[in-house]
Amino acid sequence: MENIHLPKKFEAKMREKLGDPGFDEFAEALSRKPEISIRINPAKGENLFNNEKRVPWCDFGRYLEVRPAFVWDPLYHAGAYYAQEASSMLFANVVDFSKDLKVLDLCASPGGKSSLLLSFLSKNSLLVSNELVGKRASVLYENLVKWGCTNNIITNNRVADFAYLKGYFDVVMIDAPCSGEGMFRKDREALEQWSEGLVHQCSMVQKEILTHALGLVKPGGMLIYSTCTYEEAENEENIQWMFQSMGRNMEPAKIPVHKDWGVQTIEIPVEGGRQQEGYYCYPHKLKGEGQFVAAMRVMSNHTFKDNARGGSNAIKLLSGKDAAMLKPYVELGEGEVILQEKEEDIFAFPAALQRELGLYDKMRVLKKGTSLGRLIRQNFIPSHEMVMDGLASETMPRVALNIEQALDFMQRKNLDIKPENTKGWFVYSYEGVDIGLAKNLGDRINNHYPADWRIRKEPKL
Repeated sequence: MENIHLPKKFEAKMREKLGDPGFDEFAEALSRKPEISIRINPAKGENLFNNEKRVPWCDFGRYLEVRPAFVWDPLYHAGAYYAQEASSMLFANVVDFSKDLKVLDLCASPGGKSSLLLSFLSKNSLLVSNELVGKRASVLYENLVKWGCTNNIITNNRVADFAYLKGYFDVVMIDAPCSGEGMFRKDREALEQWSEGLVHQCSMVQKEILTHALGLVKPGGMLIYSTCTYEEAENEENIQWMFQSMGRNMEPAKIPVHKDWGVQTIEIPVEGGRQQEGYYCYPHKLKGEGQFVAAMRVMSNHTFKDNARGGSNAIKLLSGKDAAMLKPYVELGEGEVILQEKEEDIFAFPAALQRELGLYDKMRVLKKGTSLGRLIRQNFIPSHEMVMDGLASETMPRVALNIEQALDFMQRKNLDIKPENTKGWFVYSYEGVDIGLAKNLGDRINNHYPADWRIRKEPKL
């Protein structure tokens, strides 16, 4: 155990909020080691961690007794699972995934909630994952590429930039930047940076985000709001502010929560004498860190005009002749098509969503669908995205590596391991999961693992 010295003003607030003995149990929980939780990728890692205890509110979530050395696990780098705090998986229980949806994750980095959504969304659903901060957007891009996601667009924009998409999304998810109190046990920097001034600043930023986000929800759609803080100014008061802004245009929604999960349900009085449920995760009541989440249905709002839609002039279906060149390398998923942009860039995208692409011509787009590679002078150069999304054809040669070899590959070391009697592109795999591309030139092997993502330390096995 390690004692945490809480800021006095924070401690006073939490004593009032939790009462006695609630606060003492809360403080004692903060002195314990954080829970270790991951979420498996059902497309790649369905057989992983089967003997570990499941997170009650997420079928794909697992608690681990011992923290793995993630950086030395090729399966982690290949997106077979994702290290995610268990409490942050709760929000998805409010979404009806039986329908094709258009979903916006507005503050998406590092990608935990987006990758969770992608595990449940139908193939003809669209997830737009946005992150304003450039470095954080790069992390989001890397994590979602590794997860594998053809029906995903990643943007690097301000919330206000989405204004022309009013009334377009079935679900808008806001995991708002906050004062981070719920992460005190895991993140000592958050503890050191806490102040009442930070709480006030975060509350103002959150309201600004919500001001723009509310209009993006289609009539009858859902707004999900979450933070990793316990502050009423960032949670309950923001919910009340939303209802005051939208009035009867909003209706409270409930997240189905079982009593034995340990999630605390609260009633928030809102406009018109109604009660909106909010949900707190406390580390002394469940196996997870601090989290707040609430969901509201937007009943009346802008209606997005379909006639304003149109395919992008810069994107077209790949010609039959060129598509034939890709057959030895690419195996599309059901309902996916190959599209071409800027003559050379080739990507896969759901056919049912192709016309939606034109809507994002105004955006700074980091990723649309799954990049398959580039066509340069009648030569196809496949991409790492193609491999991560499971679109590398079964006819491509594959070479299985052991853990030492796989880590060498991910460090971009030169390997002399190649398929027999075959030159050209091939795929390395580890424990049945594709991990990247290499090219056999005959006299040497070119390692095509992304340079920016290489493991920079020597493994400790």
